[in-house]
Amino acid sequence: MNRARHHKRAFHEIEHIEWPFMILFFILAGASLEVGQIAEVGLLGVVYVVLRIAARVAGGWIGAGLAGAPALHRPWIGVALLPQAGVAVGMALIAGNAFPELKDTILTVTIGTTVVFELVGPVLTLVALRRVAARTPR
Repeated sequence: MNRARHHKRAFHEIEHIEWPFMILFFILAGASLEVGQIAEVGLLGVVYVVLRIAARVAGGWIGAGLAGAPALHRPWIGVALLPQAGVAVGMALIAGNAFPELKDTILTVTIGTTVVFELVGPVLTLVALRRVAARTPR
């Protein structure tokens, strides 16, 4: 539970202006995606997706356990976090600048799989929320 109440106003004010920045961020990231390269990094993309799902589910389970969440909720926390990809794209842009020779591969894998997670993730989040709600006593 977050006990810091003095930050609520600032965060609510930021929410009013965050969408234009998010849209611009994803437009710029998407503009750097070369669709033809997706087939070239196919296996790497599949491995990235599998490892990202495993890391989110494991991290969500561990975090929920440390936070004292009920055992029935723990497996679904990571699933509910799958569509969160803004940090991954930002890190890919930084990594691409740090390793220019790998920039195309890094951006193709990250942005290409982000599209997958942003399409499938909200559905999986809904499934997770429904499963948790069905198992929560009222």
